[in-house]
Amino acid sequence: MSSTIAEKADRPVTQPTVGVSGGISIPHYALVLAQLALLLLVFRQFEIESAAFRQVALLAFGGFAVHALLPIAWRLPFFLLLSLVGIVVTLDVGNGLSIIIIGLILIGLCHVPVSFRIRGLLLIAAAALLAAIRAAWFETPISSAIWPILGSMFMFRLIIYFYDLQHDKAPTSVVTTLSYFFMLPNVCFPLYPVVDYKTFRRNYFDDDAYRIYQVGIDWIVRGVVHLLLYRYVYYQLTLAPSEVTGPAQLSQYLVANFLLYLRVSGLFHLIVGMLYLFGFRLPETHNRYLLASSFTDFWRRINIYWKEFMQKVFYYPILFRLRSLGTVKAMVVSTLLVFILTWFLHAYQWFWLRGTTLFVTQDILSWAILGGLVVLNSLYELRFGRKRSLGKTTQTWRNVLLLTAKSYATFWLICILWSFWTIESLSDWWTLWPALGGEYSVHVLLFPLLVLAVIFVGNIERSGIRNTRSSEQSESDWMRARLVTGVLLVALTAIGIETVQKQFGSEVATAMHSLRSGRLSRLDTAKLERGYYENLLSVNTFNSQLWEVYSKKPTNWLDTQNAGLKRFVEGFAQFEYIPSQVLDSEYGTITINQWGMRDRDYERAPAPGTFRMVILGPSTVMGWGVGDGETFEALVEKRLNEEDNSFDRFEILNLGVQGYQPTQQLAVLDGAFEFGPNALIYVATGREPSRAMWYLAEVANKGIEVPYAPLREILEKAGVTLGMDETEARKALLPYVDEIVTWTYRQIAARAREHGAVPVLMYLPQVRKGAWEEETPLALRTAAEAGFVVLNLGDVYDGHEFAEIRLAEWDDHPNRKGHQLIAKHLFELLQQERDRIFVSGNRGNTKS
Repeated sequence: MSSTIAEKADRPVTQPTVGVSGGISIPHYALVLAQLALLLLVFRQFEIESAAFRQVALLAFGGFAVHALLPIAWRLPFFLLLSLVGIVVTLDVGNGLSIIIIGLILIGLCHVPVSFRIRGLLLIAAAALLAAIRAAWFETPISSAIWPILGSMFMFRLIIYFYDLQHDKAPTSVVTTLSYFFMLPNVCFPLYPVVDYKTFRRNYFDDDAYRIYQVGIDWIVRGVVHLLLYRYVYYQLTLAPSEVTGPAQLSQYLVANFLLYLRVSGLFHLIVGMLYLFGFRLPETHNRYLLASSFTDFWRRINIYWKEFMQKVFYYPILFRLRSLGTVKAMVVSTLLVFILTWFLHAYQWFWLRGTTLFVTQDILSWAILGGLVVLNSLYELRFGRKRSLGKTTQTWRNVLLLTAKSYATFWLICILWSFWTIESLSDWWTLWPALGGEYSVHVLLFPLLVLAVIFVGNIERSGIRNTRSSEQSESDWMRARLVTGVLLVALTAIGIETVQKQFGSEVATAMHSLRSGRLSRLDTAKLERGYYENLLSVNTFNSQLWEVYSKKPTNWLDTQNAGLKRFVEGFAQFEYIPSQVLDSEYGTITINQWGMRDRDYERAPAPGTFRMVILGPSTVMGWGVGDGETFEALVEKRLNEEDNSFDRFEILNLGVQGYQPTQQLAVLDGAFEFGPNALIYVATGREPSRAMWYLAEVANKGIEVPYAPLREILEKAGVTLGMDETEARKALLPYVDEIVTWTYRQIAARAREHGAVPVLMYLPQVRKGAWEEETPLALRTAAEAGFVVLNLGDVYDGHEFAEIRLAEWDDHPNRKGHQLIAKHLFELLQQERDRIFVSGNRGNTKS
């Protein structure tokens, strides 16, 4: 640390390139827009961050299309206007204006025409007042949603700005200052890089405009890759401390825990890349921190903006004040004070973002240990010198191997220190290490060898911090960067498409699909430890009001497609639930049992005297938006057991799966009959004929073989072939809609009777009016003709406003009250039809 700092202290400030016009050719402009359009698609496919971010990205990319064509003098005012609009649009008018007004007051205090000392005292007084409001010491009309964003904009930036006002005499402008504080991306990122004010001004359009824009896209793409890698680690590799039972699990725990930092580096790349689109050519935020070859090197590479901030505002002033102690002592004391301040400022950041104080023993010890290690490392470098690791050097195999050994050792030491920092308690940390005495098998080598391979390959071509102007790059480096970005963009777009995912097989497709979700749906989710950055980044866990503003939905709103509960399978069904999964939501726990059902665990065979039913259907049956035990089938099962004495016990097994279509249900019949049901209830929810046809068109388009001869004959008559465009296939199948649903219903009913189960069709209307109602009479008539006992719940919601019984304005699934209404009507209809449904079949289960 010290040698780099001492060298940088006397470096002159680089001046902006003279004569850069900021213009861009039409072909380059079109190329940038095309890449931004692909990025928007990738953001949508993988649900990158919050809905607020995707909205800001759309605003930023659309704003870029105008900004890039404006005269250079108009661009900064336009960026400021876009940023202010983004704040108001994203946070709503009240919250947005609150942030802007408070921010203007704070900036104004920096320019009060009094001495800097008095200005500083005024700022401290204002901060104290805001801190009291943030801590809720007294009531104000200010929404708690604004504090993470207001704090993010001003808690460190105000320190840097005031420092530069005092020490940098270069002229500035109101527009530049406001643009610095109200940067457009900041409105959707509470955790934001500590951008330096002087760099923000100095590097504005100081290079060829097209090259600045293109590097920004490079960094955004790199950020997306980091975020997807983070999701893979978080979803597939993270372990709870209680799961660490041997050396293999310990190495996995240490590596995965550290790699969760990929989310921070990914977001910082996204943020800075977005700023590049408006001409701010900022330095790199992270530089291959996994390849750090010492603790000092790690400090230089990870969160570079933070390091530069601490050096500029604290380290240099302290070092110069203490220089009378001598170089070594001044360096040691200054470095230790910087790490003490780093701990304090992280707690300070925690307060503004979360509204609580952070005083954790291992947090203090972690920064103290890292500071001590950096001091020792710096003393070693002072005595023996330091070979440059951030600049390009002539590599030999000996150098690569030596560097790899250093980086490998540093990586594992950092992993250990990181685990100490992020774990919930010291006692939990100590319980990890007895795992070293566990069984040693070949699996122990997996993560050590994987880490070694990554570090070795990374050290073969070790590059420096990429903060030079891209116009100074060699043409070969520039074109290679274009190729990498192009390939990554196309690949990201492709793997976000479900059809492409399935080409790699069901296991790979399931893993790819999990990248589209920010959730970790494992049995021990609640026990998973989350570190400092994870807690700051998860807005929904610490500020529900801000999360509601961001998502336009309540906290932890259920995502029916990307909740991480399903996996892809080969064949006609395409997907199913992963057994033994748990998902926590605001509306309760969603448990998938050992058999892959959203239900409690049942024995595979019913006990004597039990009347068992299985129920098939889509997400309404599965029970999106209600907790375990609150689905209508669970309520009916409970009531039957309390009020009906005709059998020893009633069981209703919930085989509902979100998104399942009528013809898709055929694929689960064999599994359903393995549980020995006395009755099979098929739930129809509207547009049954159309949805049955649509699914055939979908599987034909995806090239999935249809295993049912009558349906294959219909496809052949309609002229539908495998791989045919889905829209065209629907048109071709339209004349055969009735035939498809008729055969489907007859097949379900016939299969049920073959297995001694009474076929029941329960019609459940959607929680809204619509064209879907037109097909209902046909579906009910077809079901009756097919041999179903038809239970028509068409009037279940009569007398109730839809707003009372649906989850939300944007979600038509029934809520708790809706499920209660359904359960009440279904119980009554079951009693009315009990002579046709509650029969023993050939099992002799009737109560004696």
